[in-house]
Amino acid sequence: MLQSQPLANVSLPVTSSDLTEGTVSTAQLVFTPVNWNAPQTVIVTGKDDLVADGDQPYRVILSAATSADASYNAKDPPDVSVTNLDNDTAGILVSPTSGLVTTEGGGTAQFSVVLLSQPTANVSIPIASNDTTEGRASQNVILFTPANWNAPQTIIVTGQDDAIADGDQPYKVVLAAAASTDASYAGLDAADVSLTNLDNDSAGVLVDPTTGLVTTEAGGTASFTVVLLSQPTKNVTIPVSSSDTTEGTVSTALLTFTPVNWN
Repeated sequence: MLQSQPLANVSLPVTSSDLTEGTVSTAQLVFTPVNWNAPQTVIVTGKDDLVADGDQPYRVILSAATSADASYNAKDPPDVSVTNLDNDTAGILVSPTSGLVTTEGGGTAQFSVVLLSQPTANVSIPIASNDTTEGRASQNVILFTPANWNAPQTIIVTGQDDAIADGDQPYKVVLAAAASTDASYAGLDAADVSLTNLDNDSAGVLVDPTTGLVTTEAGGTASFTVVLLSQPTKNVTIPVSSSDTTEGTVSTALLTFTPVNWN
């Protein structure tokens, strides 16, 4: 409202200093010699963005008045300070983070990654398996931009085959700290993903054949082969002997298999 009755209409332009944070209900207030002492209300409405930028100050600007009344023309009232409370939080959502299974037969699992708020700059997240002998991720970095931040990106993890009977092996896909010039996301560390790679190997010794062999008292020989069914992590020695050396002898008293010659 005005503090005194004007001789002519008084117009006051009204604007927001930051339309991304708040807007005003009218662009102009007009006071007349009749309504000059009736308060006029300006409604300021906060605007929603998707950026985790914290509570943001801005102003409602009341510009200099225009009027044929020289006492009011060019009179500039004070601006109004406003704060728009933020409702966004920087974060990285990984789903799921556990319970995933791959297989040594090449079976795959997958998870998705998405940002929880719009960054002001690109956000890159390095990705790596902590045991590439058990599983490998489909890519080594995820890149989010201010345009694609809310589109989940899928990572496929493929189980790796070894020849060792080591049982089902747990491992992780590690998401390292994010890199970005957006301070809200720089250094933000997402959850890692826990997986299990199912083993397809069994420890065993294959002897072939085990029956039907014939030797002769004239020195005739017979032979059989021995091989391991999975790769050992250490040397494996197998003693060999005849149950009756008066009937037959063997060519070696010991078979040794190593992690190299096991198969």
